[in-house]
Amino acid sequence: MTEVALALIRRGERWFLQRRHPENPVLPGLWEFPGGKSEGGEQPLETLERELREETGLVLRTARPCSVIEGPARLHPFLVEADGDPCTDLAWGWFTVEEMRRLPIPPMNRALIEWLAKDLQAAELRVDPSHLIR
Repeated sequence: MTEVALALIRRGERWFLQRRHPENPVLPGLWEFPGGKSEGGEQPLETLERELREETGLVLRTARPCSVIEGPARLHPFLVEADGDPCTDLAWGWFTVEEMRRLPIPPMNRALIEWLAKDLQAAELRVDPSHLIR
């Protein structure tokens, strides 16, 4: 199964999304949380840090693992605090949950948006503080 790490980055009431290149053969032009596939036996956190740096230019400060989502791929979402300003050739932006709901988004990312809308406060209380990374 493909392992994918995703960064859920919030600043205030807005979340960072980027748009897949329109010529990408997989889900072209859709908006998504930054992240990507694990390479060469990487652990999800290693993947997250590498992908965040490569895709956005942001530097990981903290990452809190959330529940894994099973589907066509195994998603490892992390609530992330990141430093710096995005530096990417891809279109990107900071969106509210309501704005994200109106964007073309891959189905598994859409599930994360609904989770953010409904369960974030409760989920933050369920995250084991010993899993806070960095």
